[in-house]
Amino acid sequence: MKISTKSIVNKLVRKSKLSKNHASEVTLDTLATSKPEEDDFVEENTYHESFSSIETGMQYDVIVSDDDASAPSILSDDEVRGLFCLWNDALATLNPDTVASRYSSKPCLLPTVSDIPRTDFHSIKDYFVHFLEKKPHGTILESFVTTGPGWCMDNGIYEFSLQATGDTVKARYSFVYTKEGEEWKISHHHSSQMPEEIVPKTSLLNNIVDGISAPIPSEDEVRGLFCLWNDALATLNPDTVASRYSSKPCLLPTVSDIPRTDFHSIKDYFVHFLEKKPHGTILESFVTTGPGWCMDNGIYEFSLQATGDTVKARYSFVYTKEGDEWKISHHHSSQMPEEIVPKTSLLNNIVDDLMLGLVFGV
Repeated sequence: MKISTKSIVNKLVRKSKLSKNHASEVTLDTLATSKPEEDDFVEENTYHESFSSIETGMQYDVIVSDDDASAPSILSDDEVRGLFCLWNDALATLNPDTVASRYSSKPCLLPTVSDIPRTDFHSIKDYFVHFLEKKPHGTILESFVTTGPGWCMDNGIYEFSLQATGDTVKARYSFVYTKEGEEWKISHHHSSQMPEEIVPKTSLLNNIVDGISAPIPSEDEVRGLFCLWNDALATLNPDTVASRYSSKPCLLPTVSDIPRTDFHSIKDYFVHFLEKKPHGTILESFVTTGPGWCMDNGIYEFSLQATGDTVKARYSFVYTKEGDEWKISHHHSSQMPEEIVPKTSLLNNIVDDLMLGLVFGV
């Protein structure tokens, strides 16, 4: 028995099942340009995976055979970026329940303007109750995608048009998506202000692994990987620290707007950071693991031995296996948002103080 299938965009197969290699070639580009023919049919033991976007007005269908149903899905780079459109469409509803439903059953949201990690539906909904009052619409400016079996990651820089105020706000982002049933959900979302636009109040891999046989580390093993990075900091050697990152990394550092996506740019960042003689301690940790990858995000604190200062920040590490070694594929570090103010606000305060001095002779 053959079943005829209709949708806005169809990718149909002729009477034979899709192989794994064939299925992996079905991308948004091929879907958008393909047209069904009259004699095209789908075998009974195939099924569709699909998603649609209000923003593009398109529905995307992928046909996979039952033979491949047990294998974890691997999305193309364009399909990963398409998941952002679903979240952006949820923002457009101005309904915090709709937005919170885009997150997984065990999420972690590190939002732009709150120090509190949001790790369940209700706390995420609470954050968006206030954020949606600004009527935000997001646009990705830079994107660095990593994909693997049953998971994917998109990190870079996005910009929000806040229609309620007329403002435009740029920020750095990290999304990690995992498959829950037949739907891709946001397992981790870290959003932070551009660090070169803020000051303290007090002063991006296509490393696809074989998911079925890939190892899944324990939570303690994942947290232990931070110790390897911390030990590298202790050497005060930027080459040693940069070597902890993968061959196709993305570092979104605490005090630089520039994404660092290769060994030399990461080394350059740590040349200056290591002058402070930092030692890190994890204060809060939320771990997610999968075949051949793992993620640790939360809050850490640095003791800067060269200055005597202590600095708290939010972090996201995503590790992937390269050979026999776990490497940092993605590292996003951001200042605690409730401890920072925009430079413009600080300048306004300084001007106000100067005016008071001129008027009252203070």
